[in-house]
Amino acid sequence: MALVTASPQLRIDSTIFSSGFDAKTHPYVNVRNAPEGTIGGYLVPEGANAGTQRDGTYVLAVPLDSGGSGGIFTQIIFAGRSAQMLAYAGFVDSGGHLSVSISDGAIVAQLPYYGDDSPNCCPKKYVVRTYTVRSGSLVKLSERFEAAKDE
Repeated sequence: MALVTASPQLRIDSTIFSSGFDAKTHPYVNVRNAPEGTIGGYLVPEGANAGTQRDGTYVLAVPLDSGGSGGIFTQIIFAGRSAQMLAYAGFVDSGGHLSVSISDGAIVAQLPYYGDDSPNCCPKKYVVRTYTVRSGSLVKLSERFEAAKDE
């Protein structure tokens, strides 16, 4: 929570309430100046993932839950020299069901890709994007498709 309040790019919106989240522990967070308006969701600190990039930068990815059936649409990324020296680096967004991990020294985002005949439960494949943090900003490195596991 302290990382959110210390980041001018993020704003806690106390006007949005949910019966499923406690506003003190899971506030609604907006990402300011997002490309398509404000992107945000309920902060889910227990869903955070942390790890270290190849260059030694410590990275923390924190999900923002939409409060709806799409689950996680946005994850906010913090990075720094250590877990005690983190700063906001950017965000990863999707059309829902976004998963972000720090794996093999990179930030890896997986989001569903639905074909025209795919029901919302069952994507045909996934988009896998890799990111890194350079000079304090999130940078996309690659994007590829991966078949759904039960195909």
